[in-house]
Amino acid sequence: MSTKRTVVTGGHVVTMDPSQGELPNGAVLIEDGAITAVAADAEQFAGVDAEIVDATGGIVLPGMVDSHRHTWMALLRAISADQSLLQFLGNTFYGIGSLLSAEDMAAATEVGSLEALDSGITTFLDCCDCVNSPEHARASVAALRSSGARTVYAYGMQAFDYKPAAFASHAERLRDARALRSSEFTSDDPMNAMAMLLSDFGTLPFSDTAAEIRLSTELDILVASHTGAATTSILLRGLRELHDHQLLRPGHLHIHCPALSTPEWRLLADTGAKVSIAPETELQMGMGFPPFRAAIEHGILPGISTDTVACGSGDLFAQMRLGLQTQRALDNDRVHRTGTMPGTVELSVHDALTWATRGSAEAMGLGDRIGSLTVGKRADVIVVKPRWNVVPPSHMAGTVVLQSSAADVDTVIVDGEMRKRDGRLVGVDLAGVRSRATAALERLRTKAAALPTHDANACLGWFAHAERMATANFGAAYPVER
Repeated sequence: MSTKRTVVTGGHVVTMDPSQGELPNGAVLIEDGAITAVAADAEQFAGVDAEIVDATGGIVLPGMVDSHRHTWMALLRAISADQSLLQFLGNTFYGIGSLLSAEDMAAATEVGSLEALDSGITTFLDCCDCVNSPEHARASVAALRSSGARTVYAYGMQAFDYKPAAFASHAERLRDARALRSSEFTSDDPMNAMAMLLSDFGTLPFSDTAAEIRLSTELDILVASHTGAATTSILLRGLRELHDHQLLRPGHLHIHCPALSTPEWRLLADTGAKVSIAPETELQMGMGFPPFRAAIEHGILPGISTDTVACGSGDLFAQMRLGLQTQRALDNDRVHRTGTMPGTVELSVHDALTWATRGSAEAMGLGDRIGSLTVGKRADVIVVKPRWNVVPPSHMAGTVVLQSSAADVDTVIVDGEMRKRDGRLVGVDLAGVRSRATAALERLRTKAAALPTHDANACLGWFAHAERMATANFGAAYPVER
């Protein structure tokens, strides 16, 4: 059997491997989907029998990793651009989510997956918290697999008012998650894995949340949750209650987290938790400031994520830039409060790039496979070529983090397979994708026209009621003995 070889050469290689650093004239050798050599001098691979990817004028990087992405909302671009978290939940998330069919799910997942690839994201956690039926889950998984991206499908336990209802109970939803695991994720597939996205803490009886976590442990899959995403609120908290029942497990991926207190951060650190931060939605929707500093101070390497294009950008360049500069501003403000000016910038662009590569890979439990250009890891490689190329960059990582966008991504390789070349997706019928997506969006718009619109006061009232329910649900973690 012949070996398939590819050499990425001619560019400035940013390995994201601390032992190798940056290689201004480096090259990467790929064989049968794996990285088999990284050279400091591209001449080392001269004459090798391989397909050549010319990265001249570009920056060679590991594929970026998005540790929290809702592809099911990929059709709803910017629909929530001016919405708070409460308005988003009341009008968009639960409203339009209750209308999404399995056919719509397939179209949305296809669009979201290809958008990720186009922007240099080679791996993402698909937080599918709109599993309205078993067919929805299977449509999503099929679309993820056909995209060519490396994905972890997170089966969501959140329930919508979908009609006719496909699940008669929470237990039925758990049974379907078990069935999906046994039918669709039976092998050690390096490209596709399964996870569970827990129901939002406090919205269901504590025993139901416990059942979700225990099932994820039994199925041996990643468990993720939206945690501490509403500053000042009891909703999405409950970490003490979970810890008291041994339900905070190593590797649990907590998403957002701006509302967490110092004791709660200590619980995450002590239990081996992971964290994914989504700067754009957190800042817009009133969740709180992205908690990069809190994670770092508690010894947790954060991952970073796009969340949803219903609100913000679908590429990680925007999230790195916004997250890094926001945390720098907060750090500077600490110094200003002492009556002086900052003398240094502590967090670097390399830190931000780490969040989007190794940080997110480790957050998803994939740090041994992806996240850096390291020999033995899977060959997920991208080339960024700045469109404004009249003068070479002076700082390569700075150019990627602070001055790039999806439009600058020239080449995307996933597991050794070419997915984007010369700035265009490979083997994708974009006209067909556009047709399916537009048809699905028109179906949703027609059905959504009959939905009521909840004003700010109504959303506040609904949220207050949910908080009271959360108080009761968390309290049920401690039954009164008589």
